[in-house]
Amino acid sequence: MMLSIGTAQFGFKYGICNKSGVVKKEEVRKILKYCKSKKINCIDTAQGYGKSHKVLGSIDIKKFQVTTKISNIKKIKNKQLKNIVILEINKILKDLNTKKIYALLIHDTHKLKSKFGKNFFEILKNLKKEKKFTKLGVSVYTRKELDFILMNYDIDIVNLPMSVANQEFYNKNYLSKLKNRGIEIQARSIFLQGLLLSNYNQLPKKFKNNKFFKEWFSWLKMKNYDSLDASLSFIKRINHIDKIVIGVDNLIHLKKIFKSYKKNLKYKFVKFKQTKILRNPSKW
Repeated sequence: MMLSIGTAQFGFKYGICNKSGVVKKEEVRKILKYCKSKKINCIDTAQGYGKSHKVLGSIDIKKFQVTTKISNIKKIKNKQLKNIVILEINKILKDLNTKKIYALLIHDTHKLKSKFGKNFFEILKNLKKEKKFTKLGVSVYTRKELDFILMNYDIDIVNLPMSVANQEFYNKNYLSKLKNRGIEIQARSIFLQGLLLSNYNQLPKKFKNNKFFKEWFSWLKMKNYDSLDASLSFIKRINHIDKIVIGVDNLIHLKKIFKSYKKNLKYKFVKFKQTKILRNPSKW
């Protein structure tokens, strides 16, 4: 299990708990320098993350495994599609200042639910053969979404939400089924955009009456557990996860997460109430 640096904050103000705004370029440079010193060599980014690609491209990231997501593809006629996809992939590589990347994920999987999707995926498979990227996959929110992909497409990698507050993919040996198909699993939203690391009084109003948060913060207080340690411990015990994507606001934040990550803590988790609203941040 490896850490991967999530870069949404490098390109735009991301996260419901984000009070510091976009991470400045010089701070990004310090973060990546620290990553190299600690052998954290994975980066997670996306076309939809504002100026994130260009910020990363202005810094030397050639020693990093870069996973990014393509989203700037509209449903158009098949004759035009190939050229447009190639242009977008070339733009991604140019912005990142690299000749190839580790993995390409399709950000909007609903685009795969038609003949257009089949053609789109086939074009990307051919670009994979041309070694523009090593792995091809998807970024999803729900199991239902991923189930459709697994039935219709042969993917190498998936990026999915996973946390103590969102255990949808954790139940019924679902992850083992993915591993049996040789699929790499990247877990994101492990801190729920910082909500898990907050405290009950700091929660946005819409979450104040949420049953999960009432149970979570009560449990932490009763056990005298640190929220960061507990959140990471939950993810680290899931053997099928290959990479944990962590978003950071600054170098101090990263150092704190890395220190917690290196601890060998094993908590006995209770069964927390799972609520649908916490599965999809786009609906917040």
